[in-house]
Amino acid sequence: MENFNESLLKLYRKILNDIQNAIKSFQKDDIRHQTINPNKPLMIIGPSSVGKNTLINKLKEKYPELIYKLPLYTTRTRREGEIDGKDYYFITKEKFLEMRKENKLFGFEVHNNEYYASGKYKLKEAVAANKGIIIVNHSILTANSVKDEIDFNFVAVLPPSEGELRRRIAMRTTKEDELNRKMAISLRQIQIINGANYIKFRVVNDNIDRAFGKLDGYIKDTYPQLFSMNT
Repeated sequence: MENFNESLLKLYRKILNDIQNAIKSFQKDDIRHQTINPNKPLMIIGPSSVGKNTLINKLKEKYPELIYKLPLYTTRTRREGEIDGKDYYFITKEKFLEMRKENKLFGFEVHNNEYYASGKYKLKEAVAANKGIIIVNHSILTANSVKDEIDFNFVAVLPPSEGELRRRIAMRTTKEDELNRKMAISLRQIQIINGANYIKFRVVNDNIDRAFGKLDGYIKDTYPQLFSMNT
């Protein structure tokens, strides 16, 4: 156990300076806004517990007719109140693995021994049906793996500091080893995000209302044709 913690501390020391420099640059100007494409779906990325789902849900509440969050495929059991095709696409593990083998999925993740991923055909189908601003929520690793295959506008949501990120993760994790593991993964993801020049917009979530205001402004600038149709 001590060796595990010592390894994590070495990892922190190795990348913490890069992370802190990245966060400082974001705090000086919370966004980096470059050339954007109004005809692409939107991928929102960021480390665990940074507030991605909260921001997406706030967008859906404000623009219920414009925002379409692409449901994930999952192998877990459907919970009470969930609707197949709206909340998730519920399938068996056998079907999931078959679709993955046929390269029909992207963004594969495992949580509590259950599989999750987005469907490539479902994404193309949603774009063709003009479902509005189509949003998917994935990690930077997924973004890196699909950026040359699927055309997205990319948004990164980041924490204001390493300490605040740790506090947020600790709210969901009670075991110290699990907390350290998630912190190491999240810090590494931030480092990768900082070096990903294809990400056109970054926002620091130091305050959910302030972060939402900036994200709201971004989508209005990026998808003006959709907003003009609904005025």
